[in-house]
Amino acid sequence: MTIDLEIIICSVFIFLSTNLFWLGSTTGTNLEKKNAAAYFSIFTLIVSSLLFSFFAILGQNGFLVVSAYPILYFFPGLILLILIPFGWFVVIVWFFGFLKKKGIFLFLFYILSFCQLVSISILLIYNPGKTWNISLFEYWKFAPFSFKSAYLIYIFTCVFLSLLCLFLFKISDNSLSELGRQKSVPFLKGIGFLLFGVVLLVSVLFVGDELGIIENLIIKAEKEPKYFYGFVLCIQLLICISILVLGWALTSYEILTGRILPKISLKQEWKNSVYTSFVLACLYFLFAKLGYPRAEIFIVFSYSFFLSRFFTVLKNKQVSSNQNEVLKKILSSGSVRLSFGYLCRDVLETRKAALIFQGKIPYISDTNIFYPENIPLETFDFSKLDPNPENPNIQYLDKDRFSGFVIRVKIESVLSGDAYLILGQKENGGLFAEEEIEIARITGTWLVHSLFLEETGNILEELQRKKIQEQRLSDQKTRQILHDEILPEIHSLILEISNDKSGSLNSQYANSLTELHKRISSLLREMSDTGLEISRLGLIPMFQKLQDSDAKDSDLIWKIDPKVNSQAEKFPPEVQEVLYYAFRESLRNAVKYSGDVRSQIVISIRYENGLSIQIKNEIGKDLISIRSSGQGLKIHSALLKIFQGSLTLEFPSPKEAMIRIFLPSP
Repeated sequence: MTIDLEIIICSVFIFLSTNLFWLGSTTGTNLEKKNAAAYFSIFTLIVSSLLFSFFAILGQNGFLVVSAYPILYFFPGLILLILIPFGWFVVIVWFFGFLKKKGIFLFLFYILSFCQLVSISILLIYNPGKTWNISLFEYWKFAPFSFKSAYLIYIFTCVFLSLLCLFLFKISDNSLSELGRQKSVPFLKGIGFLLFGVVLLVSVLFVGDELGIIENLIIKAEKEPKYFYGFVLCIQLLICISILVLGWALTSYEILTGRILPKISLKQEWKNSVYTSFVLACLYFLFAKLGYPRAEIFIVFSYSFFLSRFFTVLKNKQVSSNQNEVLKKILSSGSVRLSFGYLCRDVLETRKAALIFQGKIPYISDTNIFYPENIPLETFDFSKLDPNPENPNIQYLDKDRFSGFVIRVKIESVLSGDAYLILGQKENGGLFAEEEIEIARITGTWLVHSLFLEETGNILEELQRKKIQEQRLSDQKTRQILHDEILPEIHSLILEISNDKSGSLNSQYANSLTELHKRISSLLREMSDTGLEISRLGLIPMFQKLQDSDAKDSDLIWKIDPKVNSQAEKFPPEVQEVLYYAFRESLRNAVKYSGDVRSQIVISIRYENGLSIQIKNEIGKDLISIRSSGQGLKIHSALLKIFQGSLTLEFPSPKEAMIRIFLPSP
């Protein structure tokens, strides 16, 4: 029975040691506020874990054997027993800010720090047996009542002040940090009361005989240790519950890391730690029952396991932090070329790279960005490359054939064109990881979209400037005609009519008024409102009217779905006007580049989930000149993009051009 109790006690010590080590390493990994109090909290958890490991390794030899060891072996453990209660006090007053808010707690902090120095000094200097080879059992018998009671008062003070701090805490505002502290208070109060239970049991065990409460169980344990073991198990049970609650508070509110906000992933990690510790404790129990009590093996295993996880997580956090810094530089550089340089140098670590966008005029022009910027522009034929069966968006290149480039990644495929990222070899000669290629693809997509936005902004700015200039010229022309020509004539006619004594208007006045009426009517026609015309006639008839004004000499073939007229009326007036001008510019473009051929221009208009217009014509001019033009189409393409529409120019063959206009249903 006694041996079984010793095995159970050592198993519990292994359980406590493993969980405390997880709490300490996890706190160190996720530490937010790196100050002395935070590091002292981690130190307290780690040394507590080491203390319980020490107890497990020694305890497996049995009480009688351990009690015969020289007291010199136990001095590190005794010093830790003095430091740990103070560590709990520091954790609480630091977490709730009482070291700064309440001057009394700062004063108590210094007092308790001084008490520790005194007690450790006494422990090292005081030698009741006049020799350091005295056994632990004998040292305990020589220890005076004042020495034991002083230690009990000390740990009681630490626990009491911690609990008092929890009861005094009140939130100062409704910020998330204050609310997080408030929600963690019940957990910490529970731990405080559990520690009071530990202090009570330790007090009975230490001075119960002197106070007449119970006979000295430590002395009695030499002959009948089961009562002493029972007390130890009760103390262990309270400490186990305290650590489990502490772990729950840490994973819920990160009370030791200074973050306040919880990291949900820690909850599962804490559960895994508890399960692992429980399994190790059970395995030790089984092996010890079979006659192989080797607690150090299980402790070393648990420490090695959690240390490896600690350094792995810490390295991952450092890598993530570095990547975040690079991402900040990429996003805040203000230049697409700078951002591309950061991606290639700091993330991909490649020797050379190119971002190639082959746009379908007019939304965005062809764009080439190189890293480094001074590498020569080269044109490669990628059409003969075999697609990658595992990932068709990635093609592996022969570095000798493609001037040092080894990978071609398709990062964007939209109606406006295709974008590719071409990467050279890495600086260190290694291979690109899948994660790196995925980061490059996503960042490349963002860079292309940034180009879209940049060019769209430039186009809209140009359009606004052009519109203002045209409006200013129109207003100036109208004002000049009305003020300098029409108004003086009307004024002259008024004077002549007022001076006419015959009482009747002659034909000369009538002719003059008629001429002024014509001129004003002509001026109003020049200032006609397209929006009003569209609402009066309809969008499709307005398209067809353009044949008389913009395509007189061309043969237009109209293919119009009958339901288009009714569906087009559902678009708002401003959208219809934008669509009208885009169609007019596209028709003019088709007529212009048909050259002298004057061939048929086929116009197809249908409605399928939106209005779709296709203008196809044969090319009567050089294809290169057509590809390099189209500023008007760019402007109207950008305007359509505002309403989620699109305008693209494609070349199905060297002698054929096709403009597609699409506007989704409103």
